[in-house]
Amino acid sequence: MPDTRYTAETLLLTVEQALDVVDAGLLAADPAELPRASNRLRDVTLAFSRALEAALSAEVFDHAFRRRVEAVAQRLATQRQSIARRNVGVERALASIFRAPVDATYARPA
Repeated sequence: MPDTRYTAETLLLTVEQALDVVDAGLLAADPAELPRASNRLRDVTLAFSRALEAALSAEVFDHAFRRRVEAVAQRLATQRQSIARRNVGVERALASIFRAPVDATYARPA
């Protein structure tokens, strides 16, 4: 099924490009662009996943294509870890700036 292969190849390229945009957003720490890029990555990754699921039953992909898919999976895992680490850093920074209010016990808060 050449159309299935072409569709999967096109979607994989789109996923790789979306990963590049998210990588750039992570490096730039752009708070406006990163959520948009992440949403786009999620959408194209889901579309690719659906196409790949259909294609796997129709044909066997060559080794180079499978390596690209594995590289995309690794990049997604790395980005997930980077975002989690960044989130912890932001939470710590916010906690150091905005201390939690101390509850008054016997006196009214001033």
